[in-house]
Amino acid sequence: MSETQETNKELIENQERLTRVARNVVDCFDFDPTKESFLFITDSKVMDLNPHFVGAIRQELETRTGQQPRTKGNYEMVVVPPEPRSAAPFGEKIGDKMKDRPVLIVTSMSRSHSKETSSAIRADVSDKSVFDDILSSEKFQQTVDQGHSYFTKERVDELGGKLSDSMYDKLKTFAKKRRIRLISITKGHNPYEILTRGAVEESVDVLRHRAEYLSQKMSDVKRVHITSISGTDFWLNPRTDKTEVEDGKIDKPGSLANYPIGEWACSPFIEGADGLIVVDGPIGGNHNLDQINELGPLRVEVKAGHIVSLNGSPLDVDSGNPLAESVKAYLASGNNQEGHAFRIAELGIGTNGKACQGKTPENIGSSEGEKIYGTCHIAFGSNGTFGIERDDPNLNAVPIHCDMVLQEGLTVECEQQGGGKFNLIDQGIPQGY
Repeated sequence: MSETQETNKELIENQERLTRVARNVVDCFDFDPTKESFLFITDSKVMDLNPHFVGAIRQELETRTGQQPRTKGNYEMVVVPPEPRSAAPFGEKIGDKMKDRPVLIVTSMSRSHSKETSSAIRADVSDKSVFDDILSSEKFQQTVDQGHSYFTKERVDELGGKLSDSMYDKLKTFAKKRRIRLISITKGHNPYEILTRGAVEESVDVLRHRAEYLSQKMSDVKRVHITSISGTDFWLNPRTDKTEVEDGKIDKPGSLANYPIGEWACSPFIEGADGLIVVDGPIGGNHNLDQINELGPLRVEVKAGHIVSLNGSPLDVDSGNPLAESVKAYLASGNNQEGHAFRIAELGIGTNGKACQGKTPENIGSSEGEKIYGTCHIAFGSNGTFGIERDDPNLNAVPIHCDMVLQEGLTVECEQQGGGKFNLIDQGIPQGY
């Protein structure tokens, strides 16, 4: 077989894999084109680097919506500019498009923790005082008089120009039923690696079994102690009421997953997160495993939920380590005055036994590396997609999210509410899941 024939054969095989993955991704949503419209968001960098995968998603949506005349074209594709950091906002216009529908985001940097996705997952409803101001306004009265609102003038008069507490509660209840279902896919350096090999080949049944076990096992855990042979010695208090489970089932309002799937995660309390994290796996912001092998591991000191030093140097001092300085700059690029980019956002447990198998270090990034079975990851920055309310002091309101994966010789010890203890991971070996 000639070199050209081998190249053509590989392209065909890759396209067939992408077609299967596209079908699997849309399957996760239980998408019903007779009842809802699908939103597909990508960016121009993905369009340039991997048009074949974008084409596979579009073809899958065309096929599903083209079965009946009344559903034809019942999806929307939006292309946005690429962003240099994860969790960057999409803007109000796209945020409005996300409501009450399945949403697939395929971007060059992860956008699943943007403020718009966080708001759509929480189903935010404006504060009651905002509605009161609108209902009391002369402009609204004029709109009602002209017949452009379902509120009649008599109804507004009954409200006394105010929204009743009972009606406001009904609005919030209705909004919860209309929360989005979201899958986010972040492209790796190699446009085929993350979507055709490794984690995408794991059985969804296996992932769902492991996720179910973890959800049950972690439900009454109040304290977690993480250690590793690299030197990690870190404590945190998990919020088991604020969890994300990526098991391939995105069929209920508020469901969320990063693809490829395979993790249980929660957002810890800020207070009580203390100690040293030694990161020997990939890190968000395109700090893939090859960089960690060359320049790391990264030593992250945390006090009361905040990063206070990297590789032994305070944040306002140059550590002299290119990896530490690059991660620091990445977090700083999405920081706010309260320093939320440097506050703890997530504890995650990987459940995918095929994640990163057969891949070289330069193709192992955080979006798949965090899914590796027997690993955990700690993230800093945005945590809004866990459903944390806007007035919660543990909410990190920043446009960035940075995962840090811990791999070798990892032990995760959990203390339960009743005082019992168990090891979730013991020297890198998962226990019972």
